Order: sequence, then C-alpha cells, then structure tokens
Amino acid sequence: MKNELELSFLQVTSSFEKKTKDYIIKEYIKHYDKRISKSQYIKLYEKMGELIKNKKENAFFIALTEKEEIIGAISISLYDNRIINLQKRYDKKNIAEIGRCYIQEEFRRKGIASKLLQLCNIFASEKKYEKMYLHTHYFLPGGFPFWKEMGFKIILDEKNSLQTVHMEKSLT
Repeated sequence: MKNELELSFLQVTSSFEKKTKDYIIKEYIKHYDKRISKSQYIKLYEKMGELIKNKKENAFFIALTEKEEIIGAISISLYDNRIINLQKRYDKKNIAEIGRCYIQEEFRRKGIASKLLQLCNIFASEKKYEKMYLHTHYFLPGGFPFWKEMGFKIILDEKNSLQTVHMEKSLT
C-alpha cells in the first residue's frame, strides 16, 4: 500500500475539457447550490469552454489520480475588468485572474492546491502578468485562509450576502 498519492498535474486540453467542466460545475453546485441560478451555471459552463480554448491568455490546470479522476482544478485567465468596484484599480491589461480552485474534500491539506497555484504562477510569469487577482467567499471551506497563506492580500471586502472578498498578489 502506498503512503503517498500518485497524482498527475496537467493543463487541460480538449481531451479533458468536458470532464473538467463537469467537475467544476459539480463543485459549484456543492458549494453554491441555489445561490447561483440555473442560467448562471449554463453561462459558467460556456465560459469555461472559452477559457480552455484560448490558451494564449488562459489556462486550466487539473490534478488527476492514477485512474484519471479529477480531484482538483484551478484556472488562470486574463482579468476582464468586469467588477465595477475594481475598474479603476485594474486598468492595465496584464492582470491575471485566478478562479475555479476546488479540491475534493478528502484530498485537501495535501499540497494539491499549492501545486496547482504553482502551475498558475509559472504560466503568469511566462505571460508577463504583473498581478494575480481573485475573489473568494468566506463560506467556502478553506478558501480564504488558503489564499491568505499563499500571500494574497485583501483589497475589497464587499460584506455582502455571498461574503465576497477580493484579493491580489503582486508578481513583480
């Protein structure tokens, strides 16, 4: 019996696109349930496909077991300046957004999210991104403490019903 997990980490290509999108949607439903409408889930599914296809500015990374079961995922993309309260902060075009970071519950606290974030850091460096932005929610298990531990700083706490907190980390 092995003590350590045998995991593979890879950038998502078309061969894992559907499996990755299905995994993310499953995680969203688990954590957000009815906080997100059915139409929002559909938009999310479509947007993930666009992000996966545009490899020039974006990447999806996954952690796989030996049986090719996805147990973790993360995305990095060019930030689209869509959040009104942050539009004056991010007028540059070289800001990366980290998103969709989920690790299956029984695999948490084993360094998987850190390894996935490391892949995003490499990608961000190659693309010359200056900062990484993300938003998380206090109700997500382990989310906020993890990002804080990884060096992300709060830039806006919305104190809203979704408990949204915006964070960033400089890469320069």
